[in-house]
This record gives sequence, structure tokens and C-alpha cells, in this order.
Amino acid sequence: MKKTIKKILFLATVDSHIYYFHIPFMKLLRDMGYEVEVACSNVGFTDKIEVEGFRVHNIPFSRNPLSISNIRSAIELYKLVKKENYIMLHTHTPVASFIGRIVGRIAGIPHIVYTAHGFHFHEYGNPLMNLIYFHLEKFAGRFTDVLITINTDDYKIAKEKKIVPNGKIIYLKGVGVDTEKFKAESENLDKNFNVGKSFVFTSVGRMEKEKHFDHLLKAFYVVSQKNKNFELVLIGDGKCYDSLRNLSYGLSLEDYIRFVGYLEDIKPYLGSSLAFVFTSSREGLPVSVMEAMAMEKPVVSYNIRGVRDLIEDGVNGFLVPFGDIEGLADKIIYLMENPEVAKEMGKRGREKIEREFSLNIILAQMKYIYKEILETQGQNFENEK
Repeated sequence: MKKTIKKILFLATVDSHIYYFHIPFMKLLRDMGYEVEVACSNVGFTDKIEVEGFRVHNIPFSRNPLSISNIRSAIELYKLVKKENYIMLHTHTPVASFIGRIVGRIAGIPHIVYTAHGFHFHEYGNPLMNLIYFHLEKFAGRFTDVLITINTDDYKIAKEKKIVPNGKIIYLKGVGVDTEKFKAESENLDKNFNVGKSFVFTSVGRMEKEKHFDHLLKAFYVVSQKNKNFELVLIGDGKCYDSLRNLSYGLSLEDYIRFVGYLEDIKPYLGSSLAFVFTSSREGLPVSVMEAMAMEKPVVSYNIRGVRDLIEDGVNGFLVPFGDIEGLADKIIYLMENPEVAKEMGKRGREKIEREFSLNIILAQMKYIYKEILETQGQNFENEK
């Protein structure tokens, strides 16, 4: 008698999200005996996912939640899940997760899991938009069996507000960091990357408005009034790339800021840095911060959701109130004046990653979660942190 293959679908708005964050978890499920497939919009990473041995279905989701094209995407997704008979749907990213959970329930998928990589309502968000996003999450929560939150703020509010009224709410410390790949090694230093400055700072992220790279440039303008012996390396691209380059010229910082665009391998830049700097206003649990910590770099960041789960102020970095550009500059200058302190902070950051956030730890926890969902229907879940 032929054995029935049990199939699981990973869903995200774009393929890049799956490629960068979820391949290890899909491999985990494959090793557990399940066939794993992906549905997402192809923005250039589908081939890389398929090389890893996973079938990808192109569902052209729009990141704009109001786009009429998402109705067509919902219909395509419904046809797919009815045809393939998946036993579990694991959704990621806001648009795909909202559509996917509703479609998945209508189509009769037995287990619907949603990982919230940072709720869109947050402490620095527009009050009206926060209200809208909150009620959208509450509505979609009706179609969710298991909600996985990746920071303590989201976990707390999900519990208090009963975001998932009839399902389980779990706290998992993100997607993990490969501590073998990201570690302080001599081969990641100046012989690979000659920066030409005594103090190098790095920041990584999409150059979008909510990342507030303009705050970072303004902070380094303040730094430059006291000490010009630095270089700021900005890794990433996005809608604000050109405007940020123009701002660097407007602040007369063009000789001190290096825009390197999107990079697959950021280790040489992190390895050559004194510290990592971060000015986002909305995160889940930022992987770029964890990667910097794994490479023994202190982090100077705004005190926001997710980051405060990683950074202990004055221990492995500094937390500054959101919008406090002078405060950012002060902490940056302090690290320039105290590089030995920066080094010790970096070591403590690495220790925290190894202790709580390494990929191996997260994979083991996720294996338990999957087994509970697929084998015992979550009967043994502890719904407390």
C-alpha cells in the first residue's frame, strides 16, 4: 500500500522573506517526513528556494493591502490549497497571512499557523492606522489555530487582547542566527575590507521610511562636529536610497558615509566595524541586530519593540529613546572614545545570542511546536511564556 505524503504549505507575500528566514525550518519539516511547498510572489528568489528542493507556487500578492490584485491572489491560493490537500498552512508577512488564514480556513486546512514578525500596530505607529491594523489582526485571529509571536511586547498584547480567541499563542525568540556563520574571525577583518578609517560603524536594512536612516545620518552629522575619524557603512537598498544619498551631501558627509547597496554577504563589513547602529521604529526581532551581536559588535539602537529583547542598555549596547538624535550621537562618540568598552560589550552580545537566540536552539523549539501541532493537536502546549 502506497504511503500518503503529508504536505505543508509555507506562505509569504514575497519569496525573499522565505529564502532569508525560513529555509532551515522547511528543511526541519522535510526531515520530519513532510513534503513542504511554498506559495509567494516571485521577486527574484524563487530559483534559490527551488535549488534547496522546495516547489514554489507563484501567487502574485501585492504588498499593498488595498490592491485589487490581492482578490485574484486569494482565488488562486484557494484553488491551490484545494488541489494539493495540505495538512498545515504556516503563514508569514501581513498581507499573505491575512489572506492565507481566511482562505485556509474556508478551504478546510486542518492546521493554520501564523508567525507574526512584528504586528503592524506598534508604539510609534499612526494612531488611526494602529487601530485599523489591530482590528484586522483580531479578525484574522478567528481563523488561526496557533499564533507565534517573536518578541515579548507582541506576546503580551496578543494575550491581553485575545488576538487569537480560540487558538494557542506562543512566544518564540525569532528565527535564530547561525552562530557558526556569524562569528568574530580574523578572516572577516581588514584583509577583506580596507575601510581607511579608525572607527567603522555599520547599519543594515531596507531603505524605507520606517527604518529612519535619515535619523542616522543626522546623528553622524553631530558626531562629525566632534570627531571625523569614522566611516558609516550603509548596507541595503529601497525607495529612500537616492534621497539618503542626497542628504549625505547636504550634511557634507559624503566622505564619511559609504552606500554599498544590497549585499548577500555582510560579514566583512560587520567584522570591520566598531559597532552596529539601528534606527528603525518598527521591528519584530531584527535579524540584522542579532547577526551583529553574534559577531561581537555592540549595538546602538532606538529603544523599540524587539530590540529591547536583545539589547540590555549599558551591557551589550545602548538603547536610546526614539527620535533622540543627540542621544544616538552621544553613545556613538562614547564607543569611539572607549573602544575597549565596545569590545567587552560585543562579547556579552555574542554570549546572549549563543544562550538564547542561536539557530540550533530555535530549531529545537520549533520542532517541538510542529510536533505538538501535527501529532497531538497542541494538547500539551503551555500557553504561558
